[in-house]
Amino acid sequence: MILEAHTTELPQTKPLLIAGVSRCPLLKHYGATAYLPEKVLPVKNDNWVKPKEGGLWTSPVDSKWGWKEWNDMVQFRDCDERNSFIVQLKENAKLFIIDSFEDLKNAPLLDSHYKRVLDFEYIATKYDAIWLTAKGQTATHLTGDVDLYGWDCETVLILNPDCCTAVS
Repeated sequence: MILEAHTTELPQTKPLLIAGVSRCPLLKHYGATAYLPEKVLPVKNDNWVKPKEGGLWTSPVDSKWGWKEWNDMVQFRDCDERNSFIVQLKENAKLFIIDSFEDLKNAPLLDSHYKRVLDFEYIATKYDAIWLTAKGQTATHLTGDVDLYGWDCETVLILNPDCCTAVS
């Protein structure tokens, strides 16, 4: 089921096509060779735009601005295909989608020392993953007292390891 970021009640399932990506995208993670669900720890809030720990950071494999593309541009690290794996979201995965600045402003937020940040722990009780689309990444980059600066590319942060299955 797909849930919009600004929704407080669970809506009916509806088709999704965001940024040219299908409803249940294939997702790639760099830094390990196999998906081990038991290694995906629960997210813990921090006073920052990313959780202190937990989750599994991925990007849709067909993204034009995913982790590999960002790394290639800034030369942050080498994304070795031999040290990666692919998972697929299950059809019933509940996605918290951030596709605009409005989606972020209407998200569950906490006050930190210097800005408002996502309440990852609360979001994890309602959703299986957070999907920051490429459009959403552009729209929420350096936008003031609430932004996702540091989420450098299109990202799907897996919160619930049971929402996806290993593909490779």
